Amino acid sequence: MTSDAASVAPLGIAFVVLHTSPVDEPGTKDAGGMNVVVRAQAEVLARAGHRVELVTRRQRPDEPAVVELAPNLRLHSLTAGPARTIEKGEHEALIDEFRDALAALLRDVPVDVIHGEHWFSGIAALPVARELGVPLVQSFHSIAADASLPLSAGERAESPGRLEGEARLARESDALVVISDAERETAIERLGAAPERIFVVPPGVDQTVFYPADAVVAAPGAGRDRPRLIVGGRLHPLKSIDLAIDAVAKLPEASRPDLVVVGAPPPDSLDYERSLHDAVARHGLDERVRFTGPLSRAGFAGEMRESDLLLMPSHSETFGLVVLEAAACGLPAIAYRSGGLAESVRHNETGLLVDTREPADWAAAIARVLGDAGLYERLATTALAHARAMSWDASAGQLLEVYRELVNGAARG
Repeated sequence: MTSDAASVAPLGIAFVVLHTSPVDEPGTKDAGGMNVVVRAQAEVLARAGHRVELVTRRQRPDEPAVVELAPNLRLHSLTAGPARTIEKGEHEALIDEFRDALAALLRDVPVDVIHGEHWFSGIAALPVARELGVPLVQSFHSIAADASLPLSAGERAESPGRLEGEARLARESDALVVISDAERETAIERLGAAPERIFVVPPGVDQTVFYPADAVVAAPGAGRDRPRLIVGGRLHPLKSIDLAIDAVAKLPEASRPDLVVVGAPPPDSLDYERSLHDAVARHGLDERVRFTGPLSRAGFAGEMRESDLLLMPSHSETFGLVVLEAAACGLPAIAYRSGGLAESVRHNETGLLVDTREPADWAAAIARVLGDAGLYERLATTALAHARAMSWDASAGQLLEVYRELVNGAARG
């Protein structure tokens, strides 16, 4: 095959996601924005004619080994450890078993590039990529913070090998794909990654699912008794949904908005979920706060269309995909100024960034947006325009450019 033909030929691509399935609904188990990004990019690449293999760990005894999700798109569930959902940190002990199963699969189903998602997957995939002579692309989706750093700097290492595992992948992967400039800087500063091997690929948003309720931005609370706030994601301490509840409690009772909490706890956060319900009861907010549990993407979008404002109080996010999805529904956001949230929310343009974690400061920001119709309309309109410029086609296209560069380089080499 000539180099010109190689540059346009369909690729075989393996997305490897050990600890969570790309088809799991975000807000359930350990599923979140990573699951959305992987599946959306994979679907676009498959529609473009590339052969895409999604590879994960079997979580149910009756889970089939392979499922065809769409033309050119298959999901492989490998046996590694118990066939049930386990706590995230327990997956480190399964890396070697998963690696062996992955190697056996990819010997039978050859691919041109392997993309590891999260460090568990990358450490399993690295020796397989070297054995097969194909490039390894690595995405972290979050980068662990050493215990000496404040939580806002990143997630804690949920298992012993994470800090060294991420550093090794930063050194040895053929390329790192990150979702924001903030994640790029973290990879350089915390992991010593070479800047020339890092590629920023922004996410997109599915605007057939996430779209506004009306063509014209309405005032907050229009058509309802009171405005409504929404917060969504795994019910996990990193997401700091407790801060959203405490902030609502600080608002005057007469003008207090409703709060909708969308999501479910992963296996290691059941105590945190109970603490959220306890906080609601302690503040006397039973009539103001509603927990929906996990929802489908369409269900989540529907809840957003019934809301006025997104809260994003996470200690740290590499981007904050929910912000973009809310914007596509016409919602401005209030977020903590940390990591990628400072990019997904444009301060005073598509929402507000709060510099502290004091509930009173969050309550003041909420009151400011909901109490000023002109400000609300400006933020909502700009957020919607920003989201409409972000597509999964563009995101997958940029990712494909990274793959092409590595595959063609390997062919030349």
